[in-house]
Amino acid sequence: MATGKPTLREIARLANVHYATASYVLNGARSSTRVSEETRQRVLAAARELGYTVNRAAQQLRTRRSHVVGLLVGGLENPFFARMVSLCAIALERRGYEFILNTRRADESNDLHLLETLNSRRPDGMILWCETPTQVLERAQQPDMENVVVIGYLVPNRDSVRALFTTGLQEAVDHLCERGYRRIGYVAPASAVARNDVRGQFYNQFAEKNGQAPLVYTYPGTAYDVGAARACAEQIADDPQRPDALLCFNDMTALGVLSGLRRKGIRVPQDMGLVGCDDLPLISQLDLPLTTLSYPLEEICNAAVNMLMERLNALYKGEELPPRHVEVPTHLIIRSST
Repeated sequence: MATGKPTLREIARLANVHYATASYVLNGARSSTRVSEETRQRVLAAARELGYTVNRAAQQLRTRRSHVVGLLVGGLENPFFARMVSLCAIALERRGYEFILNTRRADESNDLHLLETLNSRRPDGMILWCETPTQVLERAQQPDMENVVVIGYLVPNRDSVRALFTTGLQEAVDHLCERGYRRIGYVAPASAVARNDVRGQFYNQFAEKNGQAPLVYTYPGTAYDVGAARACAEQIADDPQRPDALLCFNDMTALGVLSGLRRKGIRVPQDMGLVGCDDLPLISQLDLPLTTLSYPLEEICNAAVNMLMERLNALYKGEELPPRHVEVPTHLIIRSST
């Protein structure tokens, strides 16, 4: 067992790598060889075993890197964003990075301030969540915020990655039609409908294509307000012209809708089909597991972190990279609610 503060040479010896390799992994020092992920993990494991802690202040002076990334995501009351933070944290830790976090408010009133606060902490780069054009996206495209990756919206001059909803939504409406559902409606928070979210856009196009008047139902509050979604579903149940199937903005909306329909004696899926979106872990564990769109969140978070690391490494070497854009398809997971 090493005594005192462990050194890089001790870590290199334990990990069975060259000193320069250990320095590259832990401090971002220059290396003439490419370090594999297996080697990186071995060095990090050796550092943890010996209790090694990186001196970030000294490292930043030496490399002009803080090895810190800023994250700006939605409120952690929503399990979707809690999982996003967890996945980004895991991907960043594998690369020797830490993160600082700010969470956006539902009304977006403080988003710009939160972004500026993150930027003032001088992280090496930032990962931002944004599904629609906002002031945050406008600010993130300014020259002093070059090392930014956007999740949720494709931005022309910034690295960005998003889920391709059209694939999963098309599978969803095809599946509902095959099951005999004919009047398909859409349930979403009013704020999402107001900003013309991509799921709502797809639904309106589907309704027009099939000669159906759009049946769009909205509720006040956030996208994870289960109580508001429940109240909305109770109103839908009382409508004599109610739909026989519902597409929901996300799984939290679907949970509220399921509860509201049951309160009104509407059976799912016999009387009404129900489709969510995101495939949150809890959805498959319900007494009535929900049909939902699989949101490829792990793949998206890994892609965002990879793009940011590649951009930072290119910057460190004095190279330039053009903006990259990635779309990851969604797919329908059929369970008991349809």
